Amino acid sequence: LKKNRFYYQLYSCFFFSILGLQIKLLAENLTIETIIFYRSIIGTILIFIFIFLTEKSNFSFQAFKFHFFRSIFGVLAMFFGYKALTILTLAQASTLGFTKVFFTSLLATIMLKEKILIKNFFLIFLGFIGVFLIAQPSKTHEFIGIFYSITSSICVSFGIIIVSFLTKNNKTVNILFYHSLISSILIFFLFYENITFKISSYLIPVIFLTLTAIIGQYFNTESYKNNKANIIVIASYSRIIFSTFLGFIFLNEDLRLLTLFGIIVVIISTFFVQNDSKKN
Repeated sequence: LKKNRFYYQLYSCFFFSILGLQIKLLAENLTIETIIFYRSIIGTILIFIFIFLTEKSNFSFQAFKFHFFRSIFGVLAMFFGYKALTILTLAQASTLGFTKVFFTSLLATIMLKEKILIKNFFLIFLGFIGVFLIAQPSKTHEFIGIFYSITSSICVSFGIIIVSFLTKNNKTVNILFYHSLISSILIFFLFYENITFKISSYLIPVIFLTLTAIIGQYFNTESYKNNKANIIVIASYSRIIFSTFLGFIFLNEDLRLLTLFGIIVVIISTFFVQNDSKKN
């Protein structure tokens, strides 16, 4: 079962990479505040319909405090992460977001009492070398975009830890529903002035974006069930690979030699973590 959870994180990364592409394209016509608002409210409706049709007998609400704080960090992560995508390339934004590895590992050690084995610490270090090579920060002059990415990563890390708590006693669809519902309310009050309410021309793309986000969230949440957060977060490096190639193919973003080498390093580190997860 744990082996499948590892693959769930890979599926999640694939859909989140597609989501990044959708955001970059849609942000040319809509504000980020509008995108995250409709992404949350449409998500709430779709998940509620799914629960009502398939699992209404199991619909429950527990641990409001955790749901609320998870939503706060989720909203901030979306806002800063989506903003970064409008400034940086798809590969850069995804790669710089992987500073979350350090934050998550630290938080998992402190809050979840997880131990970082020397081998896994080395894999984290090796993977971050790949991250560095792909990002090539010395050539990245969009400092605001970098700040947005790192801020988003910190918020994502807190969200990962909270999800680790929630998955112990909550069904994944319930976690997703309350995250979307609470996030919709928070976004409305926080960003009301910057939300465009007439989006009929972009409704279909927004719906597809929402579906992509929900699927990515579902696999992401499932991947943390009965698995150490430190192991799963390393598997999420694969998002860099997907994002780099999507940006190259669809957005004509540069693919440098160092970027390719960094991808190889990431693949190697992820491969060994995958083998390690099969043994556990």
